[in-house]
Amino acid sequence: MGLVDLLLQSGGGDLLGQVAKKAGTDQNGAEDLLKNLGSAMFGQVKGRVESPSLDSTGLEDLIGNSKYADMLDQPSSHYNDNQMEEKGNDLLSYITGSREGSREVASQVSEKTGFDSSIIKSLLPMLAPLIIGSLGKGMLGGGSSGSSLNNVPSNSGNAGGGLMNMLDFDNDGSVIDDVAGLAMKFLR
Repeated sequence: MGLVDLLLQSGGGDLLGQVAKKAGTDQNGAEDLLKNLGSAMFGQVKGRVESPSLDSTGLEDLIGNSKYADMLDQPSSHYNDNQMEEKGNDLLSYITGSREGSREVASQVSEKTGFDSSIIKSLLPMLAPLIIGSLGKGMLGGGSSGSSLNNVPSNSGNAGGGLMNMLDFDNDGSVIDDVAGLAMKFLR
């Protein structure tokens, strides 16, 4: 199961309903938006982990935290958390690197989907923990609720690490083609 699929199936499709409600669209529009947002954010993770000049240890530690993977099973408890936006914004800084990076993601997805960038910006904090959780479950091959991710190997700047291996779908040693292919698949 792919990373975007994990996101789409979050909470038995509950996430799609939440995205549809927040974006003012139907299930098909929400699915398109979620595919594009997921692909863009996974691409951001790839860029941060693959960059030799950035330390991705904090990001990888977050991915290894089973509470984020467990959120995929019951995301509705996450939506109702009064501090969700603040927590989501904190996680976005690990995914995109900055507020500017988040704005860039929103702008790119807006261009591809036609949704207003302000709607997309409002979805990013809600999605950030679920993106982290999808990566965590992806590292376990789909994982299960309550699984410990603490033994997932850390990349720490080494392109041969666990996260990079997970993002390298065709095992050619580079995730650039894989994430670009994933993004192109959903950004059409």
